[in-house]
Amino acid sequence: MEIFLNGEFIPEEKAYISPFDRGFMYGDGAFETLRVYNAKAFLLERHLGRLTHTLDGLSITDPYSFEDWFKYCNQLVQRNGLNDCIMRIQVSRGVGRRGYGNLDTNTHTSLISIHEAPPISGIKTNLNLITASNILNDHNPLSTMKTANKLVNIIAMREAEMAGADDALLLNREGNIAETTSGNIFAFMKGDIHTPPISSGCLSGITRGLILDLAKDLGISCLQNNITQEQLSNSDGAFLTNSVRQIQPIGSLDEKVIPENELTYKFANAYIEQIAKTTS
Repeated sequence: MEIFLNGEFIPEEKAYISPFDRGFMYGDGAFETLRVYNAKAFLLERHLGRLTHTLDGLSITDPYSFEDWFKYCNQLVQRNGLNDCIMRIQVSRGVGRRGYGNLDTNTHTSLISIHEAPPISGIKTNLNLITASNILNDHNPLSTMKTANKLVNIIAMREAEMAGADDALLLNREGNIAETTSGNIFAFMKGDIHTPPISSGCLSGITRGLILDLAKDLGISCLQNNITQEQLSNSDGAFLTNSVRQIQPIGSLDEKVIPENELTYKFANAYIEQIAKTTS
């Protein structure tokens, strides 16, 4: 498999990154993960837009223009000859001296890699969630960025795995739902669909944004408001979204069953139609 590293396409086995890279040392960087369908990166423009937002927030100079990123991403898919795969884009502040200070760091490390795509189980598989014992801080400017530091998510996902669950629900300091370790939450309540606002501490997911657009197309009221753990448990159905999983219904939270909702299927079908429309 070929990768794109610092301006070059090279075999992945020949790729090396310095042990003093700040991405390795401190998680000082940004990344995006997206799905490729029919050899076309789905919603690539939106992912690159969020990458720019994160790099700007971290004061890391974007190594390429939007047009160059777009070109390199598509070239990598073509060079590997894959129709369906996962793409990961990563940028770190590059090699720098030890310590948190970074004003004298003028390098970067940029990487685009391709990975085997897991099967899309979609709405055929209900996810079982637990509530993580860790919390997310809301009102944190970093929560709007997809940074390379994901220790809260990693620890919470380990907790879910040890409990035999599929994912873990993350709450903010006010006890409201933010997100799961890997996706955004949507819940049906009294005919409307609800999702936590960005102020909850959740990431502004790319798939989340598309669901908000699809809700308008489907004529379904979508409210961005705080959701408690209890409200999710007693909802009329709920689903999780991310770029790899697409849309997956939530079957239970802390062993309490959450019912299926037929509107989940409407969103899933609309999502698949959007994929076909933009990648055919």
